[in-house]
Amino acid sequence: MSALDFLSAERCSSGVRLVSPLARVLKGDGAVRDNSNIGKVELRGELAVFEPGPDEELARITPRRGLLLTRGSPALACTRARAAGLRAYDVTGALAALELDGEQLLARLTDLDPTSLPAAGAVARGVPAVVQRLAGEKFRLLVPQELGHYVAGVALDAAEGLRE
Repeated sequence: MSALDFLSAERCSSGVRLVSPLARVLKGDGAVRDNSNIGKVELRGELAVFEPGPDEELARITPRRGLLLTRGSPALACTRARAAGLRAYDVTGALAALELDGEQLLARLTDLDPTSLPAAGAVARGVPAVVQRLAGEKFRLLVPQELGHYVAGVALDAAEGLRE
């Protein structure tokens, strides 16, 4: 267990209500939504030895690097991944997650090819991100938490431009 395990929501004191930093900029359920409440675990090692659980999805960036997203406990996911021989780091507090509707909106935010997702690349003029296709024309961007507000603002501006 690392000293950074406190970044997980489940490590907080009971009774604490967690609010995403993106709640300020993203209100309602438009074309851009906050999805930061999911657990995020960075995995390194031979990913072929690990099978995601029922409430988990694995975004394979390379054969030896991936991001495990979980609706359950990131700490339990880390334990399972480490038991499989992987290095696992809970990055829930380090990454913001945005959901987007539409390939046109995605194209305004990144040069990544939507047919090659998941992929790591730049969004919103140089912000490092992991981009996933969820279903149909729904996408998820995972960006550094400290740049999440900026990326959300750029995404909202781009979405507004598509409506006009």
